[in-house]
Amino acid sequence: MMNPFERTIVVGVDGYDDSLAAVDLAAAEADARGLPLLLLSAHPVAGAVGPHLTLTAIMRRVCTIWPGVRTSARNITADPADALIQASRRAALLVTGRRGHISDESPGSVSAEIAAHAMCPTIVVPQDAPALIDQPVLLALGMSPDDETIAGVAFEEASLRGVPLVATHVWSGVPATAVASVDPFAYDLRRAEESADRLIAETLAGWSSKYPDVEVRRMPLYDTNPAQALLDASDGAGLLVVGARRYGRRSSMLLGTLTRALLRHAARPVAVVSSLHHH
Repeated sequence: MMNPFERTIVVGVDGYDDSLAAVDLAAAEADARGLPLLLLSAHPVAGAVGPHLTLTAIMRRVCTIWPGVRTSARNITADPADALIQASRRAALLVTGRRGHISDESPGSVSAEIAAHAMCPTIVVPQDAPALIDQPVLLALGMSPDDETIAGVAFEEASLRGVPLVATHVWSGVPATAVASVDPFAYDLRRAEESADRLIAETLAGWSSKYPDVEVRRMPLYDTNPAQALLDASDGAGLLVVGARRYGRRSSMLLGTLTRALLRHAARPVAVVSSLHHH
């Protein structure tokens, strides 16, 4: 019997085959954490064709591959995004698939909306994303107060997976303190990298002592296109962990520009973490 006060791993099941990548990742997370898994299927119209059969088939898959995971399933009539956001209130982690390609004109896509409003860390899994849980976790630091919470989630994921943590900070501007006096457009990149590396190390110091099993690699990057730099860096990662960068209360502004770009284009699962998600 499930403990009503125990947090769960919740995954959205939309009845499409390409949501299996999200289900598999969620089941692996539940298995590693020793937490129950909830398969949540929500449809706006009652009696939508197929969800019961789909849910049964997915339930059977999870119970076959992960027999040790306590799994339950719910099929409800509700807006899928609303249902998952509501479920996130009691979840340790929310997992949702990213269907197809999210256009630049639709910052309010379902997965982005869920990630923006969820009350727990949310992993958005691209369609057919490979399950590379033996690959490093890539942590994107913004050098903001949110970094403490984001780093905690990244260290936990790296520890659970038994993989290294690659911590990066991408900066695109010219640091004022490093500008050369002769040429305002030239500055000492090496000194700037050393400064960024030191900031990364300071940000991670407390978490490194809490998770001594996690190998940490620091990767300061200078790039005029931070989103592309992170996308390139994530090629060899099993998970990319970023901050929600919440701005204001309007739905389209709850996620920062960089985070929205990563959710649109990343080929790897992206974990979105807000400072509101107390670790």
